[in-house]
Formats: sequence, structure tokens, C-alpha cells
Amino acid sequence: MENWLAFSAATITLLFVPGPTNTLIASNGALLGWKSALRLLPAELVGYLCAILGWSLGLSLATGFVHSAASFAAIIAAAALLVSARKLWSWDMARQSRRGSRALDIFIVTLCNPKALLFALTIVPHLREGDVPAALPYLAYLSLLILTIGSIWTLIGAGIARRFRHFASSRLFARLGAAVLVFFATSLFVTTLLRAFEL
Repeated sequence: MENWLAFSAATITLLFVPGPTNTLIASNGALLGWKSALRLLPAELVGYLCAILGWSLGLSLATGFVHSAASFAAIIAAAALLVSARKLWSWDMARQSRRGSRALDIFIVTLCNPKALLFALTIVPHLREGDVPAALPYLAYLSLLILTIGSIWTLIGAGIARRFRHFASSRLFARLGAAVLVFFATSLFVTTLLRAFEL
């Protein structure tokens, strides 16, 4: 996908689609406020870049094991989502100051996000062949889009919390985010098993 317009359209669409990372970012926006939550976005960026580069380099070295590697990674991703969901479910005001812990949660969830595999295999040019230098301009532009769209999801979460603050508690927002993460984890786990056993 070396056409910049097509690359932009595919990237923006995929990043805007609700998923585990966006759920966690929006939840933090609702719980911490947009100013504090924006400081967590570098963790999302690093998580995406590590995952994308890891997939591209790993799969280019082990092309014979792509199917099993993808299934194994999907199981790990589902487990990581469940761990993050549990942390969100038990959220309380005392954890607001633990920005380092929240950044680590976002990094791990993003590292396991299936979107990274799509970026590595189909969207970012040259990565499928393992040609990282040729892909650098696209990765730089992708980084800008990740931070921009992450900021929008942060503002969405903060805006929803502000609009409904008289009707819902912070704990409710945390548990709604946890429920969405459990949904994504369950879906990922089930589809991986179905694909593995070709049901």
C-alpha cells in the first residue's frame, strides 16, 4: 500500500475503530481527565511500534510458522486484555496517582493489539518483506496519526464522563471499560480457537 492516500485512509480508519487500546485510553480519559490521560499516549505509541516491528521482523524470519505464531500471540493478547480488565474493574480513586502503572497497562494492551499485525502485514509498505529502512517514512507518519487519534479518544472519554458525571460514578466508567475489554478478550480467544481447529 505505497499510495499515501490509501495508506492514510486505511490507517485512520483502523486506528479509529473501537478496540482494546481505544477502550483503555477512553476509560483513562474518563477517570483521570484529559490532561492527565494525554500523558499516557507515548505508551500507546511505543506499544504499537514495538508490536508492528516485532511482527514484521519475526514473521519474516519464521514464515513457515506464521499460522501458529499468530495463534499463540492471539492467546497472549487475550490474557493481557483480561488482566487489564481486572485492573479497571477494581479501580478506585487511590490509583489515580499511579500513572506509571497505567502507562504499563496501555503499553501491554497495545503490544498485544491485533491491529498491529494488520499494520505489519498489509498496511505499512515494505514491512512484510522486513525492509524497515524503506518503511521509516510511513512509520513516522503512522506515529503522528497514533498520537492524534489517541488524543481524540482521550477527549471522547473525558467528554462522556463530564456529560454524565451527575448520573454515573467513576467506578461505573471503569467497570464499563472493563466489560468491553472482557468482550474483546473473549472474542479474540474464541475466534483463535475456531481458526486453530478449523471449526
